[in-house]
Amino acid sequence: MSKIHLLFATLFITLSFTSQPAQAQDHTDQDWQNYGLNYRTYRVTLVPGLSSNGIDALGYASKYSFNLLGGYHGALHQGFELGTLINANKYYASGVQIAGIGNYSGHHTLGVQIAGLGNYSGKAMRGIQISGIGNWGSTDIQGLQFAGIFNASGGSIQGLQSSGGFNIAKNDIQGLLVSGLGNISGGNIQGLLFGGLTNISRHDMQGIITSGGLNYSKSFQGISLSSVNISHDFQGIQLGMVNVVDKGQGIQAGLINYGDKFEGVPIGLISYYRDGRKNIDLWTNETGFTNVGIKLGTQEVYNMLSVGYNPFLNRNVWQVGWSIGRLHEYEGYDLHTDFSYFKINEGNWTKDLNSLFKYRLLFGKKFNQQLKVYGGPTFNMLISRLQESDDYAPYRIFDIEAKGRQYVFWIGATVGIELF
Repeated sequence: MSKIHLLFATLFITLSFTSQPAQAQDHTDQDWQNYGLNYRTYRVTLVPGLSSNGIDALGYASKYSFNLLGGYHGALHQGFELGTLINANKYYASGVQIAGIGNYSGHHTLGVQIAGLGNYSGKAMRGIQISGIGNWGSTDIQGLQFAGIFNASGGSIQGLQSSGGFNIAKNDIQGLLVSGLGNISGGNIQGLLFGGLTNISRHDMQGIITSGGLNYSKSFQGISLSSVNISHDFQGIQLGMVNVVDKGQGIQAGLINYGDKFEGVPIGLISYYRDGRKNIDLWTNETGFTNVGIKLGTQEVYNMLSVGYNPFLNRNVWQVGWSIGRLHEYEGYDLHTDFSYFKINEGNWTKDLNSLFKYRLLFGKKFNQQLKVYGGPTFNMLISRLQESDDYAPYRIFDIEAKGRQYVFWIGATVGIELF
């Protein structure tokens, strides 16, 4: 042990003498002077308090720092610091810090921090943080953060964040964020976000925001892609299983679309808007099916779910359908154009391919606020693997068979009523 102590003593004394001339150098306008620190080019530390700067390590800034176990110093100035366990600087760190466990900077950080567990910056962080568990900046962060579990900022974030868990900012976020669970901002979000579970903004979101679970913001402009999208004010595109807005403009595409006020294009099984349409349709056509449907959506664009039954066949044949259409209003009459898909079933639910596609051009006349009568031509394409499908089409313009599928084309007609 005496040889080891002698080795460390010799190393510390040598570095102390060799770095003394650096104190006399002209370091005008240097950060270390603003903090009232002395400057030495090199320092070596075994543990805090046992270093080449002695017990007064907090009073020194250095360019090169080597912490054999851990060190706690005044500052790292435009240099490089390597620690087996911990690198810590009371005031600031500029340059590169690499530690087995963690890097700490009491005030601002400028440069690169790489640690096995975590990195911390007491004030502004400018640069790159990479850690196995988490990176934390008490105020604003500009640059790149990569962490196994979380990246967090007590202020705003600008740049790129990637984590296996969460990216969190107390204030605004701008840039590219990728997380395994979620991205959360107490302010606004602008940029491109990928969250495994959620993206949440207390105020505004702008950009392309995607997650597996929930996107939420007070207002939104851009593209929101998630299982559930919720915004109070919305402009853009929502793509998800459930889309909810108080007031929106743009496109909603999902199983369920909901809003108090919405202008745009709804695409969904159920698209319900308090200021939108709520109609019941009854119609029949050349195939013999009698149908009833619920028509919801905006006043101009609607979605409709329907069921139908064919009483003219000597067996149980029924269908379920979905339609998307648009209303064109003219003086004295209306024009509806819509596209429909029907799944036709023989008896119970038919698992084999048996589908009918329709494009309808319907002219309507409103008699009062409760009743509209409409009718017009339809363009039909049947795709089926069932022989029974021969009974659906009254005639054929084209009848093509390929790979076990039958493709049948014809022109028909529809008549019906719309109830308000």
